[in-house]
Amino acid sequence: MSIPMIAGLYPYVRGGVASTADVTLKEIPQSIEINPLYKKALYVLAGNQESAAQLAGFNLNVYRIFDDAPEYVQQNMAHMMKHWMCLWALKEFGEFLWVDWDTVMLQFPDKAFTDMCRKNRTPKFIRIPNYWATVNCGVYYACHEWISAMESSFKVKVDPPNDELLWAEVLPADVLEREEFWLDDYAVHIGSKRDIGAVTDKTYFAHVKNLEWAEQLRNIQK
Repeated sequence: MSIPMIAGLYPYVRGGVASTADVTLKEIPQSIEINPLYKKALYVLAGNQESAAQLAGFNLNVYRIFDDAPEYVQQNMAHMMKHWMCLWALKEFGEFLWVDWDTVMLQFPDKAFTDMCRKNRTPKFIRIPNYWATVNCGVYYACHEWISAMESSFKVKVDPPNDELLWAEVLPADVLEREEFWLDDYAVHIGSKRDIGAVTDKTYFAHVKNLEWAEQLRNIQK
């Protein structure tokens, strides 16, 4: 059985002050053009009715709207809504793979990818050396064994409130040395063209600074 893949859109609300998620709104149509399978493969989630309408405008089917999220999540959607959506997915499906819109799917997840994710029953993140938040959630996997940890993470005070920092608070202190918490070659971060060499034959997703690099990334695996 495949792992449910999820993605979402929500307004940039921080401390109750709202602004438009302009960057993401530009990324989504480009992402689904580059990754046409996202239209059918992703469970698309919306933070509120406005986000749902925007997603529908891109001809995406919205699976769920989170206008029933707790007030503290709605007041800080910019940094909390993604984490809330992922907790819901963990309860709904028992596992999930979150996929940001600024990604390039180089291979569709198959048994090898699924087996790697499920191995050791641990969440798995993109590894970026010296990353400020420890784990990167551009593409990440979690399983039902971590529901309690995710729930408890919402009680942790981090500044700024951020899903990556919340995860870091409930992971083992030695997570950087624990191979079972990392996607490694299977999902890589490409922050500049210098990083393109990180893509290997095992890479399924690239989390990218620029979606226009998609063709160059795919050529590596030809």
